[in-house]
Amino acid sequence: MRKDSKKETAGNEHATNLDVLGMELALKARIERRIANWNGQGVTGAITSLESLQDLLKRDKERQQDGFPSKIKFRRVLAANNRVVNVPYVDEEKLFHGPFEPKGAKLVAQTADFLELPDIDEATGHGDGDVGDVIGEVPMPGRGGGGDDGDEGDGNGSQPGAGDEDADHALEEEAYELGRRLMEQLKLPNLKDKARKVPTDEYTYDLTDRHRGSGQVLDKKETLRRVVKTNLILGRIEKDAVDTRKMIVSPGDLVFRVLSRERVWKAQALACFLRDYSGSMWGDPTKALVSQHLMIYAWLLVQYEKRVIPRFFVHDHNAREVSAKEYFGLGSYGGTLIASGYKKINEVVEGEGLENDYNIYVFQGTDGDDGDEGEFALPELNKILNYVSRMGVTLFKHPYYTSQGQKTIFEQYIEKGGILERKDVFRMHTMPRYTNVTEEMNVEALRTLIAQD
Repeated sequence: MRKDSKKETAGNEHATNLDVLGMELALKARIERRIANWNGQGVTGAITSLESLQDLLKRDKERQQDGFPSKIKFRRVLAANNRVVNVPYVDEEKLFHGPFEPKGAKLVAQTADFLELPDIDEATGHGDGDVGDVIGEVPMPGRGGGGDDGDEGDGNGSQPGAGDEDADHALEEEAYELGRRLMEQLKLPNLKDKARKVPTDEYTYDLTDRHRGSGQVLDKKETLRRVVKTNLILGRIEKDAVDTRKMIVSPGDLVFRVLSRERVWKAQALACFLRDYSGSMWGDPTKALVSQHLMIYAWLLVQYEKRVIPRFFVHDHNAREVSAKEYFGLGSYGGTLIASGYKKINEVVEGEGLENDYNIYVFQGTDGDDGDEGEFALPELNKILNYVSRMGVTLFKHPYYTSQGQKTIFEQYIEKGGILERKDVFRMHTMPRYTNVTEEMNVEALRTLIAQD
């Protein structure tokens, strides 16, 4: 851990023990990768292969048929112009020769073994030092961002898996097409209610206007009604004995349908994605979360016919709005204050008056660790629930809580605040695993968060 960085990124005031643990693990992984590169065992440059990606995928399929696990996987990244980049990567174990003990980082594992460490207890820790001191700053595995040495990025991060070494092998598709494919393959539900609609620049032409005396298409029903009314007034027919031979037709009784231009009203959505990028969310939870949020965004694009505006927010002990590239690439470090994320979303929505014109959706990812016990988070959360069409939270419960059979701080205060009872606008899914999250687990989370029952 370091406290001399010039980047003011994390304060100790809201750094929990799990935040510190996550940053130590991330620091260890970062040093291991650098040592592997120094020893010539890491490949950092562009990879040249004599086989095409299709050939490699074919060989990987044959491996699966022989009973071996698949090695080639794809990571989806949201790029510019609503393009989704499917980046292939190979998940291989790394071999290090000789003992390895990074200076200043503890060798801890994300298993029940770490529960025996004296600095992990049931209370929320605050660490040492003053507010504003940096207690750790690392990039996500395989991503840029957060480095001081110039070889790990520029501090803003890069898109996951979309570095220089993968750029030539990435497969692109539109986010809308991804959403359609997910709808078909996973049989995802359609939205039942799109309350707010606004006028668009699109027009439709239909025979909706009526004109008496002249026009384009005779409205027979309305014309007959007026002819009968005119003849009753003139006394030419009786109400109980209508003789059509005595009826006369006035030119003013003719009613015609006229082609008119009508403005099209459509529903539009604002999708706010919020993720905890504190130290305790380092690694697999963040990878799985951004994959879920990309699938949700693609699904919303289909539901609203591409009329969806995404806004991305991240928080540690402070929150800020970021670009899509930063959202999918920023590393994890710092303390945790979930209320800061809620407050930032409320400021954006209320400050820009977005609740009047948009169906608003908020999707959040957290490990449930928080430096606040609900005093600040619950009022902001209730504000969000008053204007959203749906809020969905994915909870990556840390092994520390699951092994002890405890509820996370987040679970405790939303249960106390009655948030779980508002199923019409709030859904939460607890991931079955903290690490090694599969695509099937992400899909199950997606189904829960967007369920329409």
